[in-house]
Amino acid sequence: MSVDQEKVDKIRTFADRGHNLEKQYTENPLSLDAIQHYNRRLDDTIRSLQDHVKRQEDTLRKLRASKQGLDISGQGTEPTKRLAQVRRVKKAYDSLLQSEPDLPAPDSPLPCLIALRETSRVIQENKASISSLRKSLPSSRQQLKDEQEDLEDAKIIHDGLRTRIQRTKREQSENSTKSPSELADEFLNAERKKMRALKTSSSKLRKDLDQFIDDHLASQLAAEDLGGPVVGDIMEIPDSTLEAGYTAHGKPKKPKSTTTRDMDEDDPRQQRIDNLLRRQRGDDDDVSNARPTNKREAAAVAMHELVNSLLESGTSYVELSRESAASRFLVRAKVAQLHPRDARKIRLIDFGRSFED
Repeated sequence: MSVDQEKVDKIRTFADRGHNLEKQYTENPLSLDAIQHYNRRLDDTIRSLQDHVKRQEDTLRKLRASKQGLDISGQGTEPTKRLAQVRRVKKAYDSLLQSEPDLPAPDSPLPCLIALRETSRVIQENKASISSLRKSLPSSRQQLKDEQEDLEDAKIIHDGLRTRIQRTKREQSENSTKSPSELADEFLNAERKKMRALKTSSSKLRKDLDQFIDDHLASQLAAEDLGGPVVGDIMEIPDSTLEAGYTAHGKPKKPKSTTTRDMDEDDPRQQRIDNLLRRQRGDDDDVSNARPTNKREAAAVAMHELVNSLLESGTSYVELSRESAASRFLVRAKVAQLHPRDARKIRLIDFGRSFED
């Protein structure tokens, strides 16, 4: 079957235009939103065409059912009229047979070109989809990880609540068989145990706090009081630096020449060892009564006195004789707070309540 040169030219023009469009799409790829919009429009077009075909089929079915088509077998029609009618029908069918179909011929290259273009479009869309998925994959993985952690937390909470409910039911069943006096005795014994455990833990915490002040905090407080670095900037400060003092810019002054013994005494590790030995001998059971021999010990004594005053006063304010590095450190650490209208008064923060402005 021969193909007109005009059709071949049209096919080539169509193919060239398709290649140009593919080249433009490769250079400037469409966004995912544009592709989705194009797909929606294409689906709407296909849907409208299918509706149109369905309407045409319904109309044809109605015409066939009503027998309104050409009827050339009617009775009582004159032979000449019937012959003329048959000839017209034959002529109509002949014209339909001789006309070219709207669809391309079986050997036409147009279906291959359309299939190639559609395949290329699907490949480009898949590439864009893969790129979008790569971008969203890390966030999806992080979200999955967060959800898994939340699920684990929920399981732990669920198990804890179930255990607590079972324990409560068991205690209620056990208490139901006991008299009120027995329940009161058990409650008092439990409270006494709690008080003893609380006193033991409080005593241990107090000893740990005193050790922390003597071993680490005292030298830093003394340095801040002398105009040196703020507590926490430098962890180890020897006594020789504290004795020499600091400049107006916060730099340590050059210490005077010292002997080997003095250098050993200035070693922070040696200072901690000395403090430990004094505590073991009971020399510093009452730190406030011990006479300080250097600025580090003086800062430790001041810190101990301030902490003791705050603990004894409870929620009441304590009036400061002067502003010191110890009071500033407690305020910065959110352990104590100043009076809102008098900066010379300080008290411990009640952690059972909200912070006051």
